[in-house]
Amino acid sequence: MSPTRSQGGGGSSGERRPQGGGTGAPENGSPRAEPRERRPVTPRTKRVLIFHVRAGAGHERAARAVERAMQQLDPHAEPIVKDALEYSSPMLRAFYASTYNRMVARAPRVWGMVYKRSEKTPIEGFRQEVRTRLTLWNCRGYLEAVEKYQPDAILCTQFLPAEVFAFLRERDLLRVPVSTAITDFSIHPIWVYRGMDRYFVAADATKEQLADTGVVSANRIEVTGVPIDPRFAVEMPQAEARKALGLDPDPARLTILLVGGGFGWGPMEGMFDVVLDLPASVQVLAITGRNERLRAELNRLAHGKESRVKIHGFTDQMDLFMAASDVLVGKSGGLTTSEAMGRGLPMVVYRPIPGQEERNCDFLLEQGAAVRAHDLDELHYRLHHFVTDSAHLDRMRAKAKAIGRPRSAFDVAKSVLGEGWRT
Repeated sequence: MSPTRSQGGGGSSGERRPQGGGTGAPENGSPRAEPRERRPVTPRTKRVLIFHVRAGAGHERAARAVERAMQQLDPHAEPIVKDALEYSSPMLRAFYASTYNRMVARAPRVWGMVYKRSEKTPIEGFRQEVRTRLTLWNCRGYLEAVEKYQPDAILCTQFLPAEVFAFLRERDLLRVPVSTAITDFSIHPIWVYRGMDRYFVAADATKEQLADTGVVSANRIEVTGVPIDPRFAVEMPQAEARKALGLDPDPARLTILLVGGGFGWGPMEGMFDVVLDLPASVQVLAITGRNERLRAELNRLAHGKESRVKIHGFTDQMDLFMAASDVLVGKSGGLTTSEAMGRGLPMVVYRPIPGQEERNCDFLLEQGAAVRAHDLDELHYRLHHFVTDSAHLDRMRAKAKAIGRPRSAFDVAKSVLGEGWRT
């Protein structure tokens, strides 16, 4: 099956339809046609199908970041963001994301064991072939999505659609160029496929690791950074950000950002107790995600300290919160980490999810942009140290800024929009 793209413009439904119309030349023996007013030429749009999966919050955030970047770069571009599970089998749709989300929330060590064991699976071979074909059977709707939307390019921000589309590309069953943005700083075999046209990776070290697999040549790998919201590319004065959030703009006051992830995962109550125990000069921003129970509990704990402690639920303004802060405390998810580095914000990594988040943490530690706290006592020590030694935090901030890529979404968008038309 080789999907092809019609040349007509798209409608509001997102589907493309061929447009009819003759040449306007008279038929033999008929009167000469009156000249028609020439219509302005409409620029040809480029349609990009962006597939993510809602397993965790980061993959969709990366997809939305590229969508916004494309819209800013080219008003004629048509990015279409879809959850790949919409085109998967009912069984996969019911269990794929929910199983992962429950496991990392309730049994992270089990997830870590699964992750590390699967790291040892050969990238190519019989086991991989069987797994891919089983995945393909559960994702037969992907080609239907390609037929429906007629994209000029496909971008994946999660490995499930990447696996399916790479398989189809390698066997010439798909004519649309496919790229993948890897959303962590380390390479896991589940991201690596010979049929992928292009990879976008977080750092030079990530590119080296991917090329070292021998499956993907270096000329198919671009170091762009993990795509983050285009707003991170806009500088924002710290004092201005603090005022916007109701905090004292005094730069001498250490401001800590506590992040529990988009779903409010993590031992936030314990972390919150630690920061409340710091000197009264310390200001706190806590983000509880969609966990309303947690938000209510933190508000209760912060009673009487509202002038310097602000509790927020889910937000799409992480660029503002990070601009206001001096240090971020939380887990080392690929998107949160990339956003922090994009703002030049050092991190104290606490209780990262075993597996990919530990790998991300290792990268930050090697770069000098983060420290790790293994328990609450160590977290208290680390933060109290920053209260008394701001110079150390300044050095970490410089290293975070050095590895940050605030324009990553634009770089990915430019590369995908620059793909040549299919022939």
